[in-house]
Amino acid sequence: METVLYVYDCINSRQRNARRIAFTKELYGYTYTWKTRGGLKTRRKPGLVDSSPLCEVVTDSAIMVPVHMKDQFDQLFANYRDILKVRAFSIERELPVAV
Repeated sequence: METVLYVYDCINSRQRNARRIAFTKELYGYTYTWKTRGGLKTRRKPGLVDSSPLCEVVTDSAIMVPVHMKDQFDQLFANYRDILKVRAFSIERELPVAV
């Protein structure tokens, strides 16, 4: 299956901390907790990576995405283009590695 490899990096992440955190939450999802009378409740809000089981996080700033999900990831990266540098590479097949 053809995949797309996204490699991204935050520009001036310390200056725009709120935007970086919003991007990370939208991409990877997050868990939130609230207090009720019965105790603490926890729920997970999924991110874009969670929406496709075929997405693979390669490193902290590289993600492999099936080609049919490319438009959704392009839109997310476009929304945060003011804080990100992004490169996308088409991967047609994986080569075996002799270990």
